[in-house]
Amino acid sequence: MADIENDGLLSNPNRAMISPREAAEQRWGTMIAHRYRVEELLSFDEMGALYRARDTERGVPCALRILPEIYARDPEIRDRFLRDAEAAQVLQHPNIIEVFGTGKLDDGGVFSVMQLLDGQNLRAVLDEEKRISAGRAVHIASQVCRALGTAHDMGIIHRDLKPSNIVLVTQDGELDVVKVLDFGVCSHMDSERSGVSTIDKLVGSTAYMAPEQAAGEEADPVSDIYALGTVLFEMLTGRLPYTGRNDYDIMMKKGRQEAPRVDELVRDVPAALADLVSRCLAPRPENRIRSMRVLEVDLLRSLDAPAAPRAARSGGDLSERSAATSLSSGSLLPPAEPVAAVSNPNMILASASMSAPRPAPEPRTIVAPAKEHPHAWLWLVGAGSIAVVLVLFGPRLFGGAEPPPDEPQAPVVVTQDVDDSTPPEPPKPIDLAIPQAVENVGDPLVLAGRADLALAEGRFCQPAGECVRDYLAALKEIDPKHEAIERLTQKIPAAATETGRKALTDKRFHDAGQIFRCVMALAPETPGMKELLAEALIGEGKILRLMKAWDDLAPLLEEYEKLGVKPGFDALVLKGQGMAGKGRWQESVDAYSAAAKLRPSDKDVKKALDEAKQQLKSAGKK
Repeated sequence: MADIENDGLLSNPNRAMISPREAAEQRWGTMIAHRYRVEELLSFDEMGALYRARDTERGVPCALRILPEIYARDPEIRDRFLRDAEAAQVLQHPNIIEVFGTGKLDDGGVFSVMQLLDGQNLRAVLDEEKRISAGRAVHIASQVCRALGTAHDMGIIHRDLKPSNIVLVTQDGELDVVKVLDFGVCSHMDSERSGVSTIDKLVGSTAYMAPEQAAGEEADPVSDIYALGTVLFEMLTGRLPYTGRNDYDIMMKKGRQEAPRVDELVRDVPAALADLVSRCLAPRPENRIRSMRVLEVDLLRSLDAPAAPRAARSGGDLSERSAATSLSSGSLLPPAEPVAAVSNPNMILASASMSAPRPAPEPRTIVAPAKEHPHAWLWLVGAGSIAVVLVLFGPRLFGGAEPPPDEPQAPVVVTQDVDDSTPPEPPKPIDLAIPQAVENVGDPLVLAGRADLALAEGRFCQPAGECVRDYLAALKEIDPKHEAIERLTQKIPAAATETGRKALTDKRFHDAGQIFRCVMALAPETPGMKELLAEALIGEGKILRLMKAWDDLAPLLEEYEKLGVKPGFDALVLKGQGMAGKGRWQESVDAYSAAAKLRPSDKDVKKALDEAKQQLKSAGKK
C-alpha cells in the first residue's frame, strides 16, 4: 500500500489553527494513498477519525481510520493504533473485523483500511433496549468467546473489551453476528513481543476492567474473561455489576466485594448462566473460568442446565472442572446430557475435521475449604500519578504466612468433577414411557395436587419421580378411579405441545425435544409431534455442529431419520456435515447431493459437496 496522501489540506495555512476534529471533517472528498476516497465521517475519538470510504481500485466500500499527525507524534498512541490493525490482520477470524492494510500520510498521520460494517454496536443496543434476553446474550457472548479464544491461542490479549467494541451485524440472513473491534490496547503474552508500556497497561475501560489489570499487573486471558463477564452481566440485567462515585470507588469495590448474582436482580435468567457470570467476575483471577473455549461451551449448555442448590452454586469458584484448563479449539467436553442452547437457524457450514471428544469425568462429592474473603485493590492517587497498592492480598505475596481467619469456618461441601483414569460408563437413555418411582407419597390427594403443579410448571416426563407421568402412575396404583387421572391425561398433550412450541420459539431446542418425546411416549396419536420433534432435533443439531460435537450429533441424526419425516434443506446439510465430521464420506456426499437438488444455486453446499467427494475419492485410494 502506498504511504502517500493527496488530501487537499496540506496547503491550507489555517490548518494548524483548527482542532483535530475540524480537520477530520474537512477530509470529505479527498483521496488517501491515491486509492481511497473519503465519503463520510462516521466517528471521531481517541483513536482518530473513522470514515466511510470507497476503494476506487476495487470499486467497493470500506472503512478508513486515520490517526491525525497531532496524535501520531506520540509513539505510544501511534503504536497502539498500529497494534490494533496488526492484531486484526494476524487473527483473520470471522468474528473479528477484517483489516486490509495500513499506511502513512504525508503530514505524519497513519491510517488503516478495514471492513465496513453495516450494523450496530452492543452499546447502542443496550442504550436502546436496556437489557436483552438470556438466549440472545448467550448467542452474542459465545461468538465473542470464539473470537477471543482464537486471539488467546495466538497469545494476543484484547485488554479493552466492552459493548462499544462489539458490533452486531446481519450476515447471510443470520442476525446478531458479532464483530469484535479495537485491539489497539492488546498485548502479547510473550513480553518480549508485547511492546506495551507500563502506562499503557492501565489503558482500558474501568467499568469492564479486571481488578488485577487496574492494579498494573500484566493482563492475561482471564482478564478478558472478566471483561466479558461484565458485558454479560450488563446484557442480562441492564446495569453494571459495580457502580460508584468515580473510578477509584468502582475499583475499590471490585477488589473487595463479590458482584451481585444476576438471578438475584432479574428472575428470568437460568441459575446455571448466573453461575457462569459470577465465576467470570471472581475478584481473584485464579477463581475465574480459565479459558474462552471452556466458557463458550458452558454458555451454550447453561440455558438448559438443571438448577443446582444455592450452596453448591455459591461454591462454583472452588470446584473448577479439571478439564477447564485443557479444552482447546479442536476438542469438546461432551455434555452429561444432550446439549441445549440458543442457536440461529442459519449457521454457516462448519469445518468437518476434529479430534474425538473425551468422556466426561465422573461427578463426586468432596469437601473443599471455606471460601476466602475477596482481596481489595487500593488505588492511591497523587502528584499526577497513580500508585496501585495491593491490600489484603496476604503476606504470601511477600513470603509471609497466611493470617489466621477471624473465626473458624466450616468446610463447604461442593460437587466437583474428578477425572479417573477409567472413564465411566455412559448413562443409559431413559425410556420416557416408563414411569419412575415416586417416593414416600401414599395419599391420592397429595399425588393429584403434585401432578397438577407439575403440569402447570411443565414437568411432563422429567425429572424422574417429580413429573406428571410419574405422579399419575403412582396415583393409578393407589386409586385407579381417581378423577384427576382422566382429567390430567387429557390435558397433557395440549399443555406439553404449547410448552414445547414456546421452547422452540425461545430456541431452547433440547427442552423442546424432551417435551415432544414425552408427548409421543404418553400420547402417541397426538398430531404434529413428529414434525415438531424433527424441528427441535435440527435446532439442537446445529448447536452440536457449531461445537463440532460429531459424536453427539450422530445419534440425533439417526433419531431424525427414524421419525420418517421428509428431510428439508437444513436437515440434509446438517447430515452432510455430521457425516463428514465422522469421516463417513459416502453418506456425506449423499446428503449434500440431496441438499444441492433442493437449492441448486447454493454455493456453500456445492463447495461442501465437492470437498466431500474429494475426501471420498482420497479415502478410496488408501
